[in-house]
Amino acid sequence: MVIVQICVGSSCYLRGAPKIIAKLQELVTDHGLSNRFTLKGSFCMEQCTKGGVTLLIGDDLLTGVVYEDIPDLFESKILPALRS
Repeated sequence: MVIVQICVGSSCYLRGAPKIIAKLQELVTDHGLSNRFTLKGSFCMEQCTKGGVTLLIGDDLLTGVVYEDIPDLFESKILPALRS
């Protein structure tokens, strides 16, 4: 099981968190991984000055994430974690 937390605090929300959530949900569904993936909203992760949206994938804190990063992050971070 992979747990991804995404900041939905004011700053991240305005920087695109809703679009990122929708894209992650789409990728998980497309890969048939809904039963092995949990997406949680989290209020401020105190990374607001880093730009973009903050994600926590397992223990890996990612800052400055934008919508265009999601397909690569899914391939490089989430899928490998699901396979292990």
